[in-house]
Formats: sequence, structure tokens, C-alpha cells
Amino acid sequence: MIKFFRKIRQSLVSEGKAVNYLKYAIGEIILVVIGIFLAIQLNDLNEKRKDHDKELSFLSKLKDDINLDIINLNQSDSLFTSYQSYSERSLQIFYRAKTVGDIIACDTLFRTAWTNLKINRKTYDEILNTSGIYILKNKKLLNHVTDYYALIETTQQDIIALNSTSQSFFSSPDLIPHIVLTKSYKSPWFDINKIDTTWIGDFNAPTTLALYRYYGNAQYGVNYLRKEWNKGIIKSGKELINEIEQELKDKNYKQ
Repeated sequence: MIKFFRKIRQSLVSEGKAVNYLKYAIGEIILVVIGIFLAIQLNDLNEKRKDHDKELSFLSKLKDDINLDIINLNQSDSLFTSYQSYSERSLQIFYRAKTVGDIIACDTLFRTAWTNLKINRKTYDEILNTSGIYILKNKKLLNHVTDYYALIETTQQDIIALNSTSQSFFSSPDLIPHIVLTKSYKSPWFDINKIDTTWIGDFNAPTTLALYRYYGNAQYGVNYLRKEWNKGIIKSGKELINEIEQELKDKNYKQ
């Protein structure tokens, strides 16, 4: 093609047709400009297609991540529901405890866990660390995604603070008589006469009060609040999934 145009130019020059040559040159320039323009347009369309595909991929993976979060949070909710039930029975015994057997029963039944939320942030972090935040075109949806992970981060910080408080109650020096009792109760050398049990049933005794603070914080703080926080995140996650599914539907995404 280039050789063809070159021959035409050479022919026009050799024939001395300057005006025709000028017209031809202008036409050739216009063709080149049009070619460049079309190339740019095609490249732009290709980049837009890539961004579109990437956007749909991000949304699909976000949906999968949040669905997995909800599954894990529901399992955690079941666990803390079980803890709450066992610990409620433990507290009922504790409030009327009079014997070593009562305290051992409390200790055996009581349940809690100082764990934090396990959330899959892989796709969200990928969005933040790449150009994904600009690729997602629905800014309202993007804000809701940001709000979801902000809620999780806040909750994780609250859980850390709550666990720290609960653990501080558990490590109170006033609980030493209780710890000695529960640790040595089933030991061959256990001798009730050599262990301080005068605190049992006495809500003025430091050990009973310390145990009450620990049980109360772990039950109504850790166990109860964890369930409530889980519910809040699950609700937010389900609403976000509905939004993502609608966005994928609007963009004709087929899985």
C-alpha cells in the first residue's frame, strides 16, 4: 500500500501536475489522520472493554467474598449462641453457689472465646491497591462497599478492646483462690481443708466479686455483643450482595 501511494506521488511529480499533487498530498494526510483517529478509537474501546470486564470480575469476586463472610459469621453466631446458653446456666448456679461442687459446675459450664472476626478482604484490598476504585463505575455501590469494610474494621477494633477488658478481669489476682480450686480439684493431692473456700457464696468476698465481674463481662459483653455485632455485619453483607447482584444484572453479567 505504501509503495502504491509512493508511485502515484512520483508519477504526479514527474508529470509536473503540482496542483494535483498538492490535492493528493492533502488527501493522503487526511487518510493518515483518519487512520490514527480510528486506531485511537479502537484502542480506547479495547481499554474500556478491559475495564468493563475487570469491573464485573471485581464485583463477582466481592460477592463471593461477602457470601463466605456471611457463612463464617453465621457459624460464629451459632458458636456464641451455644456459649451464651451454657454460660447462662453457669451463672444461675453461680448466683446461688454454696459449695465447692457448685463452683466447679460453674467453671465446667461457662464458655467464652477471645477471638476476632475472620473476614476475607482479598478482593477489597486488590481494589484499593490497584486502579479498581476507579474502575467501579457505580459510586453509590462503591461507597456501600467501603462502608461494609469500615464497619468490619470498627467491629474488629471493638472486639480487641472488649477481649482485652475481659482478659484483664480473668487475670485479676483476686481470682487466685478460684484458679487454685478449679486446677487442683481433680488432682490426687486435692485437700479441701488446705484451700481457701470461705469466699464461696459470699458476694462481699474479693474472689466472688472478681469472679462475678469476669462472668458478667464475658457473658453480657463478649458472648452477647459478639452475637449482636455479627448480626449487624450479616445484615449489611446481605444488603450489599443484593446491590452487587443488581449491578451485575444491569451490566448483563453472565456467570
